[in-house]
Amino acid sequence: MTRNILVIDDDPDLRETLVLLLADHAVTVTAVGSGREGLSVLAEGSPPDLILLDLMMPEMNGWQFLEHVRADAALASIPVVIMTAHPDPLPAPVKETLRKPFAGATLLATIARHASPG
Repeated sequence: MTRNILVIDDDPDLRETLVLLLADHAVTVTAVGSGREGLSVLAEGSPPDLILLDLMMPEMNGWQFLEHVRADAALASIPVVIMTAHPDPLPAPVKETLRKPFAGATLLATIARHASPG
């Protein structure tokens, strides 16, 4: 079954790379460049199986996005994996942290652990 992943990252090259990589692995990706765009996507359709979230973004950062998602009962149970280059442990209510740069195999293993196919 196909997994549906929402990628939120302000780096267009990373978004494109993730879309191309995951397309070959039965993963449908919706990729946006800010937390606000991510909230719009969540409001428009069915929830994804997993959110891959960058923390440092303009307009609405990952922390602000998480606050909105966790405050909404319909969205709060969606697993969130943080993608960051920040070396320190994160005190966020997330399933896992992917340290940038990460390998494709690491990403796929993370998705397999946290995203239930829809």
